[in-house]
Amino acid sequence: MAKKQSKKKARSAPRLLKWLTLLFAFGLVFWLGFGFYQDYKLDHATPMDEVVHNEPSIGDIIAPIVEQPTKPATEETFTLVFEDKLPEPIRRQENKPSVHADRHQIALIIDDVGYDMKALRRLLALPFPLTVSILPDAPYAKQTAQAAFQHGVPVMLHMPMQTSNPKYTNKMEDFYLYSAMSKSVFTQVFEDALAKVPHAIGVNNHMGSALTADKRSMQWLMELCAKHGLFFIDSRTSSASVAAKTAEKQGIAWNSRDIFLDNSVATKALNHTWQSALSCANKYDTCVMLAHPHQETISFLEESIKSKFYPRFIPIESALR
Repeated sequence: MAKKQSKKKARSAPRLLKWLTLLFAFGLVFWLGFGFYQDYKLDHATPMDEVVHNEPSIGDIIAPIVEQPTKPATEETFTLVFEDKLPEPIRRQENKPSVHADRHQIALIIDDVGYDMKALRRLLALPFPLTVSILPDAPYAKQTAQAAFQHGVPVMLHMPMQTSNPKYTNKMEDFYLYSAMSKSVFTQVFEDALAKVPHAIGVNNHMGSALTADKRSMQWLMELCAKHGLFFIDSRTSSASVAAKTAEKQGIAWNSRDIFLDNSVATKALNHTWQSALSCANKYDTCVMLAHPHQETISFLEESIKSKFYPRFIPIESALR
């Protein structure tokens, strides 16, 4: 009996050794394979600073004022369409003494900001003063305001206002100011909009050819500006605007638009309006110029600083009256 048990033990020992050897070999293969996989992942990893964020283009979102021209896909661009024919700016006395040391100054405001963070980064990288005016219901309104503030760039509220153009009246939303509003509703809409744009120090109108012509509405608006210590810039989308006059009468620091840089983003048109801005600054000391964060506009501004006709840019606060 003892002999049988010893024979069984003798036969089971090689089997156990065989299984242990196979188990060890399997573990070794798994370990080597896992290490190779980790090295592969590291070699093919995308660095964090190369991550591409598919942020929306401003032209895809601000539908009420932007139309896509009928061009081939390779020449795709956006053309700004205003509510009506833009009026001439309010002209100052030509021989008015300058309050600044240098002439040929431009105060540049970039409107419709808050949709495209890539465009914002390019704007903040420009080596001259500018101001960003942010739409309150833009998806990145607060982030844009915070980023601009941290870079020392003045922030404004780009307040949407009622238009007189029937083509766009049905595209206005609840965050627009209307002349038919009661004072309490008007005030609440403005306060809500201002709360969405932190660090705002001034206001200018988005559209507004109807509202800026309404004396009562402008009176209410300037009272709100006075309450919050805000200045006002009249975008002058209508020759009937009384916004600037009302601001002046109420003792609000103000100015009004002289030039829209990018009525069209075609290179020839941008060059033409740029020359108009230089002439304006030369003649009236300071020119208030509005533009938009189109890719073509930003590229044009990036190139313009290389020109020998590069003017002196100043913050909008330095151009107030």
